[in-house]
Amino acid sequence: MTTPPSGPYDGSTPPGQPNQYPPGQPNQFPPGQPNQYPPGQPGGGFQPSGHIQPGYNPYAQGSSGQGGYRFALPGQPVGYTTRVGASLIDSVLQGFPTGIALIVTISISTNPKYSDSAGLPLTLGFIASAVIWFLNRVVQQGRTGQSLGKKMTGSRVISIQTGELIGFGPNLGREICAYFFNYLCFINLLWPLWDEKQQTWHDKIVNDIVVST
Repeated sequence: MTTPPSGPYDGSTPPGQPNQYPPGQPNQFPPGQPNQYPPGQPGGGFQPSGHIQPGYNPYAQGSSGQGGYRFALPGQPVGYTTRVGASLIDSVLQGFPTGIALIVTISISTNPKYSDSAGLPLTLGFIASAVIWFLNRVVQQGRTGQSLGKKMTGSRVISIQTGELIGFGPNLGREICAYFFNYLCFINLLWPLWDEKQQTWHDKIVNDIVVST
């Protein structure tokens, strides 16, 4: 005489359903909630290995296809000629007062009557150039990511971590580093030619990248 089963989970396996518990729910716990624990809570402990929540991909590729970024770049990293063009425009703008002051100084120095004050225009020219550098490369670029040169060449400085503007403080540090690197070691100006992300040394220090707008 056989004993009838005491319930649906008495250890027997229905025909055609091998190794299932409860019956009819392969590899699921609780039944009806695949890869979730507790039921109804997505993203539980039984998610497939390697799952990454939508909206964040630490290995996302920028639009240029070069290197890994934490976001999709809003534009491609600009080429070397674009960077040089932007720098030349900013340099001409910054050096204009100094050039005018130099001409005035030379003119005054040839006149013995005013030769004692010949250095004043040059001093004022240097001060004006420094003011233009600060307003253009530090304030304006810190607020918008663009100096006049970058605006005219369609480029912008952004953070390589967030894709946002780097802000006034980091931008000031970036420009100070650029000034010393460019004059102390000329190779900094050439570094983007072979760098994977087309960065200079001062870009790497501040962790920024120059992209097209």
